[in-house]
Amino acid sequence: MQTKTGPFLRSTLTIEKIMYDVLLALLPAVIAGVVFFGHSALVVLLLSTLSAVITEAIFLRAPFTVKGILGDGSALVTGLLVGLILPPTTAWWIPVLGSFLAISLVKLAFGGIGHNIFNPALGARAILLLAFTSQLVKFTVPFDTITAATPLLTSRSFSWSLVWGNVGGSIGETSVIAILLGAIYLLYKGHINWRIPVGYVGSAFALALLLGLDPWYTITAGGLLFAAAFMATDMVTSPVTPVGELLFGIGCGVLTIVIRQFTPFPEGVTFAVLTMNALAPILESITIPTIFGVSLSKKTRVQTGVVAASVFVVLIGILFSINIIRPTVTPIISNNEHLPITEMLGSADFEVVYEDGVTYYLTRDNEGDPAEVVLIASQGGFNAPIEFLLVLDNKHEIQDIKILDHKEDPGLGELITRDSFLRQFVGLDQNSPFGLGEDIQGITGATISSRALASGVNKAFDKFADTFYPQEGSSLLTDGTYKGKANSFGGVLEVEVDVSSGKISRVEVTKHTDTPGISDGAFAKVPGRIVDQNETKVDAVSGATVTSDAIMKAVQNALDSASTDQVDQSSAGFEIAVDDGIYQGSAKGFGGNFVMDVTVKEGKITELQVVESNETPFIADSALKKLLPAILEAQGPVDTISGATVTSKAVFEAIENALGAGEDTSESTQSQKSFNISVGDGVYQGSAKGFGGDLVIEVTIKSGEITELEIVESKETPFIAEGAFKRLIPAIIEAQGPVDMISGATVTSNAVMEALENAISIKEAR
Repeated sequence: MQTKTGPFLRSTLTIEKIMYDVLLALLPAVIAGVVFFGHSALVVLLLSTLSAVITEAIFLRAPFTVKGILGDGSALVTGLLVGLILPPTTAWWIPVLGSFLAISLVKLAFGGIGHNIFNPALGARAILLLAFTSQLVKFTVPFDTITAATPLLTSRSFSWSLVWGNVGGSIGETSVIAILLGAIYLLYKGHINWRIPVGYVGSAFALALLLGLDPWYTITAGGLLFAAAFMATDMVTSPVTPVGELLFGIGCGVLTIVIRQFTPFPEGVTFAVLTMNALAPILESITIPTIFGVSLSKKTRVQTGVVAASVFVVLIGILFSINIIRPTVTPIISNNEHLPITEMLGSADFEVVYEDGVTYYLTRDNEGDPAEVVLIASQGGFNAPIEFLLVLDNKHEIQDIKILDHKEDPGLGELITRDSFLRQFVGLDQNSPFGLGEDIQGITGATISSRALASGVNKAFDKFADTFYPQEGSSLLTDGTYKGKANSFGGVLEVEVDVSSGKISRVEVTKHTDTPGISDGAFAKVPGRIVDQNETKVDAVSGATVTSDAIMKAVQNALDSASTDQVDQSSAGFEIAVDDGIYQGSAKGFGGNFVMDVTVKEGKITELQVVESNETPFIADSALKKLLPAILEAQGPVDTISGATVTSKAVFEAIENALGAGEDTSESTQSQKSFNISVGDGVYQGSAKGFGGDLVIEVTIKSGEITELEIVESKETPFIAEGAFKRLIPAIIEAQGPVDMISGATVTSNAVMEALENAISIKEAR
């Protein structure tokens, strides 16, 4: 029987031809991405494309042939698109998982090509973005491996690099030229028309102008152009009516800008296009052209229009609600990762200090000293610097530690990011031994990475102490030969230091296990620099920073026992000249008066308790935890604590004074002294040398008493001196004489009192 068919339109165009044309159109973006981002970009693209093809072949049970596996070519396009919208630095499993989700969940679950509601590649990207945010917002600088943020996070104005593509971003989204070449080819072949791309780009451009944004930056930064050319134009998930296509493009452009400006998401393309995918059927319904002789009822058109408008209004309302309830503070980004500093510190009232390559976020206590602290620092690892974050509680013990960025080897060095390793740091403080095998157990096979992080944390503590608790300048040293040690890259490093005429005359590294060839520069240069400058902190040698720092710290540890005010530590114990009981003794410490109770029982010291201390808490508290038990065990002076030599000496002297074997050197007598005011009533000016330079004050005398003090000129460290001034000046006016020094600002305190005495010795009022 002969079958007759109607006069159908016929075409030689097939799905296969369209898909391979799309692949050709994507080729310029592929080439640009591989050129800019190198081998890593090519790996991502290959993994995503192969994963998509294999996933579809498995689910469709395709014949095990080339044609069967490749199918109609749509899986190739989906896989390549998934790779092009991912960063080149993403982990290998991200493109594999993304392509699997795109094919299985977003495409085949709806019935396959022609039936899916959402663009498969963007649907997968949305899932990955919500589930693995850090992997999708981490980019690199073109032609380099240095991490950098996308221009959407770092700039707000147009530059020609956005056109060429040599900026951080996803593999296929950075080069405007490559994207335009692909779009022109698709327009030429007739696979897309102008309405969606023009509606998308045009509406974004216009809305940017209305909002006062740079419109050229708006359309060239991020993935807007790539989406306009290759994502929004997807035949399956976009309208087919002419007016519907134009409205679809305009909706994508408007939503992209709204999401960028009024939500926490810097890039709005993904959710804008997916939202319009969901609205595509409604847009088609209300924009179907009137067919001659057939018309939709007015009621149907009105109902459809109301539904579309309602959905759009609800979506805009949701986006604005997100903007209203989100925090008003600017998010803190490090390596493209948001850091919840407010939650870490327990307060939104914090300050930011950047000093010596370390960023500090901190709150302050009532005395103006740092309380809770979050710091970000880095340390050279096996392949590149390891950037890490420390959370310190109000006792400045480590509460949490987090690796922010590293390039250590997979499966080895990267094990330092595991909680089981990082938990070892929790509870440690400034005086903890950070060498491997002490508080920190290294990871087998990743010793260098383990040691690098431990050294970095140790150095971060040192920098924190130098920044917020600067010590007074070193006093004249006692001539002699001293030994010191510190943890270095390969283990313990020991030095021998000669002091002649009160200055460092020789530094020799006597023992170390650091790697030859790498550490040689530090051994050759750092000791000489220390001798030449008579300072323990000198410039480190590039490429041997850890060894350089260890030499400097070991020398400082040696010199801590060489100070002229070092107590004589003989092998004999304390001379106990009192009966059993509790006795109190005091001495002059680093911050002022230091008082202790000493309990004696059966001729031995059985308990030591600090009654009053003005020492720097961050340094003294940790030192006392180690020092007091050691004294009880030795029943005499022991080795001073590195970095707390003056405090250690004060402890020894206070104990001796309590036991009746020493001379009280406390400041109690000073507090009873009054200033000798030898001038008449008036305003007088005096100056003295402070920590940072000359400090000038004005003193008002009325009825023979100091009634007002004002700092006229100060070069002191602001965040230390200002707190000291607030406490010191009222205390001086109340006492009408010298008062206790302010802990952590002893030099500044002395300068204020010296300047005051100089002022009241001037004979003429201003």
